[in-house]
Order: sequence, then C-alpha cells, then structure tokens
Amino acid sequence: FGRLLGAIARRSRPLIFFMDDLQWADEVSLELVRSFVLDTLLTPLLVLGCYRDDEVVEGHPLTVLLGKLAVSRARVSTLRTGNMDEATVNALVSDALHMRPRLAGSLSSIVYRKTNGNGLFVVQFLKSLRDEGLLTFSLLSRQWEWDVDGITSRDMADDV
Repeated sequence: FGRLLGAIARRSRPLIFFMDDLQWADEVSLELVRSFVLDTLLTPLLVLGCYRDDEVVEGHPLTVLLGKLAVSRARVSTLRTGNMDEATVNALVSDALHMRPRLAGSLSSIVYRKTNGNGLFVVQFLKSLRDEGLLTFSLLSRQWEWDVDGITSRDMADDV
C-alpha cells in the first residue's frame, strides 16, 4: 500500500490521506498510519487523522502512536476543535437555508440550545427537522419556514 501511495503522490500533485474516527482504529491500522507518517519517501503525502479526544485515554493505542510520533522526526501538528458559538451556528444555518443571518436567528437560537453548537449535531438536527416537517420550504414565499413551538418542544437525545 505504501508503494501505491508513493506511485500516486508526486511533488507536482501531492496526495492527502484522510482517516476519520481514529479512536476506533485497531493497532494494525495505526501501525500503517505510523509507517506512512515516518516514511521519508512519501513526502508529497499529507496524512490527516481525526479522533474524539474524549474517547482516547492514556494507554489507548492511538495515544501510544501519538506519543511515538511526538518523539520521532515526523512533523505532527494538532488542531483541536470545539463546539461552535451561537453566532457561528447562525452563520451555518443561514448559509444552509440561503437566508440572511438576521432572518434565520430564531431558528439558529433553538438549534444552538438543542445541540450545544456541536457541528455534527447541528447538521443532523436540521436534517431531522426537515424530515419531520418542522422545517419546510415554502413555494409561495420562496423561503424556508419553521415551526418554532414544534422545534422547541422536540426532545433531544441525551448525548447531544
């Protein structure tokens, strides 16, 4: 697999190798990641990995790998992301609905309160509102409309 990546990745066309949910990766998969990161012949390769740090404790295979990479010659950068603030949720909602932010404010406030600004939950919550008919596109007004009372009273899962 390393040779395949080496054949594809060139300085003129670098390759990005993205892996999500590394907190669930097994040791063999993480060893493969380690070999990519440390292979100096794969310099036009950018390895990106995402994981939920609240699911990775000391002694976890990913923690062990990150420790090994930290003391190696590999260039490793860490970017921690958190939940969005209410203004950012409003920007996301208004962009998704093609509305001015001030017009989407009432919906965005509810979405923010229900999701605590978690990006994945925001998107999934909006989809569920559409699927349940609480968020609909009006052909008459040619814009999105929502049921504030229905959305406000909607129950959320405990892990949101």
